[in-house]
Parts: sequence; C-alpha cells; structure tokens
Amino acid sequence: MNDNQEKTITLYPSNWLYNAGVVGFLRVLEFGNAGNMSEFIKDGDVKIDRQYIQESYKFIFKYHKQKMNEDFAIWGKNKRYPNYIQPAQKVFFEKHYIKSLQNVASNHSGKNCNWCEGYFLPNESLEKLKEEWISMKGQRQKGKAKSRQEEEGFNRFIEQREKFQGIHIKELGGAITEMPNAFWNLNFSTPICHLCSYLIIFHHLAFFSLGKNYEIFINTPHFGLTWDLNKFVGDFLSKPIQYEIRKLLGSSLLQWAIKKKTLLGAWTMMNIEMIIKKWHREEKKWIIDYFDLPYYITRILLDPEIASLINTIGEEKIFDLIVSGKFSELEKANYFVLRSLLKLKNNERISESDPITKYADNYRDKNHLIKVSNLLPELYAKITKILKTEVKYEWEIY
Repeated sequence: MNDNQEKTITLYPSNWLYNAGVVGFLRVLEFGNAGNMSEFIKDGDVKIDRQYIQESYKFIFKYHKQKMNEDFAIWGKNKRYPNYIQPAQKVFFEKHYIKSLQNVASNHSGKNCNWCEGYFLPNESLEKLKEEWISMKGQRQKGKAKSRQEEEGFNRFIEQREKFQGIHIKELGGAITEMPNAFWNLNFSTPICHLCSYLIIFHHLAFFSLGKNYEIFINTPHFGLTWDLNKFVGDFLSKPIQYEIRKLLGSSLLQWAIKKKTLLGAWTMMNIEMIIKKWHREEKKWIIDYFDLPYYITRILLDPEIASLINTIGEEKIFDLIVSGKFSELEKANYFVLRSLLKLKNNERISESDPITKYADNYRDKNHLIKVSNLLPELYAKITKILKTEVKYEWEIY
C-alpha cells in the first residue's frame, strides 16, 4: 500500500449484484473474525481496511468448506464461476494479483466503473504485475516474440477484470466480445473496476436457499438495512416454519422496525426488493426474478409503533392481512374477536368453522382475545392515518 493511500476503502450501495457481493464479502470477514460488522457498516455505507481484501480470499475457501461443506474454486470449469480465471493463472492470481488489490485507487487513469467509485489498480501496480506475469509464464521460453505473446496474455487477463461478462455471473453476463449482457440495459462490455470484479465472486454467499432450486436476497440502497434484513431472513429460515416470499420480506421489515426503532427515508423504502434466483428445469439454467412490496405496505411495516403492535398481537393471520394490504379486514377481524369473546364469556363452544379462525389461531384463549381486541382498533387507526396522510399521494396511485 502506498503511503498516500487511506487505510480504508468506502463502498457505497449500487445495483443488487454489487450489493450482494459486498454482503457476501462481509459474511466471509465475519466468519474469519476480521472484526465487528457494525464497525464496517457506517451510515448505510461500508468502510473496510485494505488488508481485508487479501485476507478475504483465504477466508472464502474455509467458509465454503466449514459452512457449506463444499470445495470452492474460481478456476476452470468450476461450480459457481466457470473460467473466472484459467487453471494456469491460479498461482499468479493468488500470489500476485490478490495481493496487489489492496493498492486499488478510485478515479484512476480516467477509467470508469458503472457500479462504484471505480477502484482500479494504479499503473505502477499493473506494470509490476505484468513483469511477474511474464516472469512466471515466460520462464521456460525466452525471446522477444514470447515476451510479446505473454504481454498480450496479461492484457487480456486485465481486460477480463474490467468488463462485466459471463465469468462474473453466467445468468446475466454475455461473452466479452460476442453478445450483449443481460444486466440492466443490455450494454456491450459494461465497464467495472478491479475491485468490483473481485467482489462479485462473493455474491452467491448473500443468497439464502429456499430449497434445491430457489434462492433469495433482500436488496436495499442502504448497506446497514440490507445486512440486517438478510440476517433476519437467515433467522426465520433456521426455524421449522414455511415462509412465502411476501411474508419473508414483510417479517424482516417488521423485525428491523422493532429493533432499530427508526424510520428510513421514503426513497430507501421504495427501493427494497427481494432478488429471486430460480432454476428453470426446461431451459436448465438459473433465471433472475424480482419481488417488492408496495411502498405503502413497506411504510406501514417500518413504523416502529405499528411494528410493536403487530408483534404484541402475535397473530400471524393478522400480519398476513397487513402484508397483503387487506387493511379493511382488520375491522372485520375485530368484530369476530369481540363476538368470540362474548361466546367464551357465555361458555359457548367455538367451532372450527367459525369465522374467527380466519383471523386468529389462539381463538379459545379469552385473555389472548381480550389483548387482541384492545390492540386491533389502535393498529387500524395508525395504519389508516399513515395511508391518509404520509403516503396519501402514493395511495391514490394504487
């Protein structure tokens, strides 16, 4: 690292693939006990010490072996990133290229990155890498022709680090010169920097599996929120409960509001999405899909008072109504709660076909129903207030 360089690198939220790469990178650092993630995630951005770039490469192999019970590779025809590097480039990549990545500098030499500030290797680092490449590749054969050939090989290697393509993620990236990629606007050879090209190999670690052919990741324009929401998803999935996509996203938002007790800006709330990777059996490939909750539902779930009420009520079916946007049914739910309370006080039996079963699971517990009946009107009033005032314009659109 140069004396003039700052010790840390700041990463700002960008597209979902980049964000997933950063989250996966942080998970590997957390696994390697590199530090407290709250120290890295500041004000929605991520600040990392340069040394962790090199260390993360060591951790990622251990992470796969210990946490995922699989061998990880990025060379040749591997499972996750086919031909990210060629087998013959493995030693150079590990001994020289990864080590040099801690020297990346932003806005260098006029190069641009479509994803971040643009962290490229400085010219002096590239020249040194070229010498090491030629030395390793050309040690058996000498001569000017051989040297030129190896120099061209090095230039192709670097070019692959600077253009988004199939080696980064085959579902979205096209060939480097033949086809447009399928990421965002179908541009040919979308430019990315050396650091982004590296962070991509961590992106699969940000996804959670919902079965053999289904993976999800929550993306937001705020790294702190992204990290927390995906942590909550991991907690939910560790329990023997089946969650659908809508409820997974809604439950994560709810838990964040309860624990953080703070509101996000409207722009952030409007850009919370679930990235879904599904295996297409007929086409035999992964496809990318997206799901997000309407802004007004997100706004409601992220209200600390509403989140606390939903949590205190503790009825999954009431939560289902809210996350589905069926707010008017809360009044109906309260009616049947009160009716069931009256039946219990009169020692009447509540049948399994009673309408209350649509709104409550613990409908034979009188104390529970008293609590629900006290809280439901307050919950409905707070939701109505938000719909009529804070999100009035958006509500009229829908």
